[in-house]
Amino acid sequence: MSQVVFLTLDSPEPPVRVDRVPQTHPAWIHPHLIESTDPVKGRQLRVSSLVPKGTCLLTDRPYAVIPVVDDPTINENLICSNPACNIRGIGLAERCQCPNGCIPDVVWCSRACKDVDSIRHEFECSWLKRYSKSIRTKRGEYEFGMLWVIVRLLATRQCELNDMAFTKESQLGLHRWKTGWEGISLLCGSPDTWSHERVRAWSNLVKKYLQNSPILPHGLSTESLLHLICQEEANSFGLYPRETGIFPIPESWPGRGEQFAAAVYPTAAMANHSCSPNIIHKPDDRGCMVFTAARDIQPGEECCIAYFDLTQHNNITSRRQHLQNSFGFICRCERCVSEKAPEQNSEWNLLPMMDIE
Repeated sequence: MSQVVFLTLDSPEPPVRVDRVPQTHPAWIHPHLIESTDPVKGRQLRVSSLVPKGTCLLTDRPYAVIPVVDDPTINENLICSNPACNIRGIGLAERCQCPNGCIPDVVWCSRACKDVDSIRHEFECSWLKRYSKSIRTKRGEYEFGMLWVIVRLLATRQCELNDMAFTKESQLGLHRWKTGWEGISLLCGSPDTWSHERVRAWSNLVKKYLQNSPILPHGLSTESLLHLICQEEANSFGLYPRETGIFPIPESWPGRGEQFAAAVYPTAAMANHSCSPNIIHKPDDRGCMVFTAARDIQPGEECCIAYFDLTQHNNITSRRQHLQNSFGFICRCERCVSEKAPEQNSEWNLLPMMDIE
């Protein structure tokens, strides 16, 4: 188990900052939460001491987040595009839209949020105006969302490159916790961990829509962008209004609700999957991913989340089929082993992924 230096704050909910450069380091890391490495699973999260049930272990800011709603022109579940805000539920009368009219999905909750987000949005605006309609028409909403997340990752990276003071601040006090673009670069996922068919399809998307150009001036190679897609697809979180990972599932539990956004979190993405997770996760009202202990977690125990809605796959055959088809591994968590399904020849790979459904 690796040893790290921890960030300790007086409160897991510091005041919200409204900056021109997105704040992407975690807002809260519990002093007992540590990073370690497993030879099969790769990076993972553990606790160094007993953590009681109900303890907040992590509040991680998104490096990139996009809204995922039907008919954004009338849907009131849109999130504020300012990454320092991300508040959800902007009424039609209150929302500020892009002055260039890029897409109706881009809104801000106030003129102040729009103004401070102008530099970041400028990076994506021309790309959205040029490609969003054709991608949505020819490729569908899923591939558009995937590409938009990539563009927003690149936009935040560009903000970091343009503001060295932010880069220094983002590392202050975190030491071995890798944050910002450095944290993104360490996420699992590569062309070697995906099927040839998927990699070929993503490579075509990169060449058609993500090349370095005046519309999208990121300065990265085609290979780097393909690798970034492989990482994003392996690590994106779907954002839902209620908790994911409650187990055992209460009889009256209505499920986690309808997805309203998708995001990438550099630290939260280190959590691996279990069908009986000891961590419940849910976004707060600012889009931060919050990890809460679902039960007492013992010293040295790995912190695991559920990669999918456990109410949707409630038997071992369904769970394992879903995980193998979507995430590329056969789950051998304690719950699956105890249920004794027929053995399948596969191993964990290095793909801790999240749903974007």
